[in-house]
Amino acid sequence: MRRDRDRAGWPAPRAGKLTDSDSMYALPSNAPGYNFHAHLTGRWEETPAARQHHDPRAAATHHALETARTVSGLYPLTEHQTAQTHINSRLGTSHDLDDAPVRLLWAQVHLTADSSDIDAIVCLQRQMHDEAQNEHANRQRQYQAEELHRALSTTPTMALAYWLIRQPEAADRNTIDALSQLTREITAYAPHTAWVQVAHLLHTFVQGLPTPARVNLVDSLAQIFTRYDQPELADRLSALSPQIQSANGHLPDSAPGGPRLGA
Repeated sequence: MRRDRDRAGWPAPRAGKLTDSDSMYALPSNAPGYNFHAHLTGRWEETPAARQHHDPRAAATHHALETARTVSGLYPLTEHQTAQTHINSRLGTSHDLDDAPVRLLWAQVHLTADSSDIDAIVCLQRQMHDEAQNEHANRQRQYQAEELHRALSTTPTMALAYWLIRQPEAADRNTIDALSQLTREITAYAPHTAWVQVAHLLHTFVQGLPTPARVNLVDSLAQIFTRYDQPELADRLSALSPQIQSANGHLPDSAPGGPRLGA
């Protein structure tokens, strides 16, 4: 078909509609596998160029659909009207295509969705909501259990109070007496207290040793630290060796004034 030329020799610019109103396109939603149905309308025109596009309507339609896909993928099927408004706000003004001498004058999309797909999405959303609620509740229970564990570990007698709160019918006289005895035994057992006693025993033991024996003890402890993969503690213990050799600030084999030169 021969095209008319204007006075400058350029062909008359073409213009037309994007597509027929009966054409339908699939636009993705934010749920993979579930798509909107889109009807696209609009108008386009050519822009002056030395080499014209073979199918300007296809170029304009492709641009409109790509813009619509970018937006529709942000929305679920249940929000098709909101997605439609967002898309049409993007397509409501003219836009020159970057890769073709074509101008999209305007475009409009009408979105619909299958009712069965909408029902499936509603079920999926409800399931995701329930899973999020259950996960939150599980985190809360775990946090409460950890807090209770820390509290019971710090104060063992709290376990008895917690048990009585949960089992009040079990609190008869015999139970109270048994719990009192158990409380005394629990309170008497404290690992940190036992370690303090061990430290005192070591101090008493070392205080009566001569200097060579103290040096040998420090070296032995340093070897034990190293054996249990604690080389830093071993180095620190070796650095303290001169102080550990004297329990009272002076060597036991010397006079209180310290060792004498030439002795």
